[in-house]
Amino acid sequence: MQLLLLVVFGAQTADAGIYLGSSVSFINIKTDTGSTSPNTLDISLGYTKDVHKIEFVILSGISDDNLNQLVTDIPIASSLLYRFTANPRSSLQIELILGYSQVEIESSYVDVPKTTETFSGVSWGAGLEEALDSIPRLKLRADFIQLYRGDRLKINSFNVGARYEF
Repeated sequence: MQLLLLVVFGAQTADAGIYLGSSVSFINIKTDTGSTSPNTLDISLGYTKDVHKIEFVILSGISDDNLNQLVTDIPIASSLLYRFTANPRSSLQIELILGYSQVEIESSYVDVPKTTETFSGVSWGAGLEEALDSIPRLKLRADFIQLYRGDRLKINSFNVGARYEF
């Protein structure tokens, strides 16, 4: 564990630094009886060193969805993610993602007060990232992340966005 911390948080090099990112997240909340798809905007702050990235992400709802008059929204969610770049020498990089997420889901029927439930647990996924030739510090990315999986509930996220390394 100490070796991993030294590798990730070691001294600054040419391949290390802080980054900010933003993505549109298309969320899919799937239960036994159906699924809804509210959308969120996420902001991420991270640190990268070589093939390792540690990232904190905050998601905020931008649109809700409904299923048979049940309106669902994600007012806020957060994740702490570790990203490992599997092929660092390629221009199109593949990332393996592992972390912990907490998702707040707000739901309501017509004329029924809103209820809020929070789901948290292990998150995992994969992503693609490509640097622009003209602006190499700007990276375009697409991710699929399973934010939560329970007995009868799955919360998945497909994210499309960019990040900028400082």
